[in-house]
Formats: sequence, C-alpha cells, structure tokens
Amino acid sequence: MPNVQKTDAFASLRIPEFRDYLFARSLTTVGLLMQSTVLAWHIYQITHSKLALGLIGLSEALPFIFITFFSGLAADRYNRKRILLIFTLLLIVCSAILSLGSWHFGGNANVFWYYIVIGMIGVCRSFLTPASQAIQSRIVPRELYANSSTWSSNSFQVSAVAGPVTAGLLLEFIAPEYVYLICAVIFGFSLYFTTKLDEHYPPPMQGAEPFIKSFFGGISFVFGTQAILSSISLDLFAVLFGGVTGLVPAFCQDILHVGPMLMGLLKASLFLGSAVAGFFLAHHPPTKHAGRNLLICVAGFGLCIIVFAVSPFYWLSFLMLFIAGGFDNVSVIIRGTIVQLFTPDEMRGRVAAVNSIFIKSSNEIGDFESGLAASYMGLEYAVIFGGMMTLLVVGGTALFAPTLRKMRL
Repeated sequence: MPNVQKTDAFASLRIPEFRDYLFARSLTTVGLLMQSTVLAWHIYQITHSKLALGLIGLSEALPFIFITFFSGLAADRYNRKRILLIFTLLLIVCSAILSLGSWHFGGNANVFWYYIVIGMIGVCRSFLTPASQAIQSRIVPRELYANSSTWSSNSFQVSAVAGPVTAGLLLEFIAPEYVYLICAVIFGFSLYFTTKLDEHYPPPMQGAEPFIKSFFGGISFVFGTQAILSSISLDLFAVLFGGVTGLVPAFCQDILHVGPMLMGLLKASLFLGSAVAGFFLAHHPPTKHAGRNLLICVAGFGLCIIVFAVSPFYWLSFLMLFIAGGFDNVSVIIRGTIVQLFTPDEMRGRVAAVNSIFIKSSNEIGDFESGLAASYMGLEYAVIFGGMMTLLVVGGTALFAPTLRKMRL
C-alpha cells in the first residue's frame, strides 16, 4: 500500500486499488441512474399516472429490502469480488431485457413487465451494495476512512449527475430501447474494472455460529449502537417524506412544461449540488460538530423541498434541488464515517446491508409515498407535506436525541 498521509485530501485516491474500485462503482451508478431516468420518463409517457411513478420505487425497494438480509450475510461469508462480478453481469442482462421488451411491446399501456425487471434490478443492487461497502473498508487503512468516505460520496455524486443528464440528452435523439442498450455497455465497463480488484474474502467467523444468530447479527449490532442507529434513522425519515426525485418527470411534463433533456438536468441537480459540496467537504470535513451539522443540513434540505414544490420556474426548481443536494451530502459523509468507525470488520457486510435497507426505504419507498400522496393530494401539496414532515423529524430528533445533537467525530 502506498505511503499516504492522513492530512492529505487526496490520500485514499493515491491507492491504485481504491481508484479501480471507484471506477467500477461509478460506472455502475451511471448505468443505474441512466436506467431509472429513462424508465420514469418512459412509463409516465405511457401511463400519465403519478402512482405508476411511485410503483417504480416500490418495485425495486421490496425485493431489495427482503434479499438484503441474505446478501449482507453473503458479503460476510463469501468472496466479495465474486459477488460484485456476478451481479454486475446480471445488470447487463436486465438492461438487455428492457431493450428487447421495449422493442417488442412498444407503447403498450401494459407496463407490468417493466416492474418485474425493476424488481430484478433491486435484487442485483441488494447484493452489490453490502459487498461493495465491505470491500471499500478493506482497501483503505482505518485512518483514511473519513477521507475515503468523502471521495466515495464525491464519485457517487458526479456519477449520479452524469447518469440522468446523459439519459435526458439521449432521449432527445433516440428511443428508450437504445438507451437501455447503452446502459448495458456501461455495466460492461464496470465489470472490467471489478476484475482488476484483489480477491477480498471476509475474515473467518469465530466458531460455528448458527445461521439465525449470524443472520440477525447485523440488525442487533445496529440497534445496539446508538451512534449508527440515530444517524441513519434521521436520514431515513427525512428523505422518506422529503424525497422528490421520483416525481421529477411529472413536474417537468405537467408544471414546468419541459422536455426530457431538461428533465434529466433537473433530476441531476440534486446530485450536482452534492458533488459541488463534496469537493469542499473533502478539504473541510463536517465531522468535528457532526451531530449539529447533521441536524442543520437535514432541516435545510426540508426547506428547499418546500420551495421546490411551489416554484413555477424551472431555474428556481433547479436551484432548490441543487442546494438540497449540498445539504444531503453532509448527511451522507457523516453517516458513512460513523458506520465505518463503529463497525468491526467481521460485521461489515451485514451492517452495510442494514444501512442500505434504511437508505433504500427512504429513497425508493419515499418515491412510492410521494407518488401515492400526489395521486390524491396533487403534486404541489404532496411535496409541501413531505418537506414539512422532514422539518418535524429534525425537530423531534433534536429534542429527543441529545446524544446525536452533541456528537463529535
């Protein structure tokens, strides 16, 4: 391992294997975000249903959450690199199915088969997430965990910007089925960089631990570690109510009256704000007053969502999601650092699985909640309600969790 210094802002990037890891993960993120952007635009064009948008998140979240309990245990028992290779290959298969299915069914109003493929993608992501997070902690030394979390978050945000923007731009010129094929090619490049990683076997478990005890070990550890539980719970409920990304196609088509290219830009604005903030945070980590910073930024996120809901202007909507993304990245970095610092190596896969369940619940089930609320309350009122609930969650956390409020890392 190269000789790196803790005070070097680029310390973890000087490790060659960490760079290969980031390339693989970033390409997977680009492909997944391109895929989800095209699916949302495509399905809303076919159905004109806000509930149909919400069902995209639910279709991915349910299998992800159920399978993740097993995938986290798999990441703690089996070759983590091999897990990444297998399920990245399956993502290529899913993209091919989406492309061929779109060609065959065309504009058929029956979109049920899309949700089946989305569920398959959720299964792939459920295995990729804990294995990927467990590998990251083995590649870098412990003193660089915060630095690697920052660059991991930065690479995700940049990739998350590139995915929707590229998808929106391509949709202006080519049909969705061709974009799905491009996603398959991108997953192929991710597969290549994954092959360059070292073999990462988990450390041997002590004794012959019963399956049930091992299975629930990650859950027990998270709920027994107050620092981890409080930080990921705050993020869960804040984003569960305040998330709006699933409704962006509806806002663009029904309120802002813009096409797929500007829709892709708007969907990427949240991640663009996160990326810009992330490069600043790499030099000025937010962990010294972690609890206070976390609460302030989640509250700022909720306020931005409320303004977004009432905005009649594209530029204002873009700005609000951009600022909200910056606030959100503070939460990502603090939570990632807490999880890495407090988790023993033999538990990383299962703890990462539990953490990913919280994240998936807040994001994809949050999209379903938004779509369901919007189908009854209307777009603007549903998002205003979500932003207000986020502010209530922050207030309740600050009042009833003083340990988190005073936390320093």
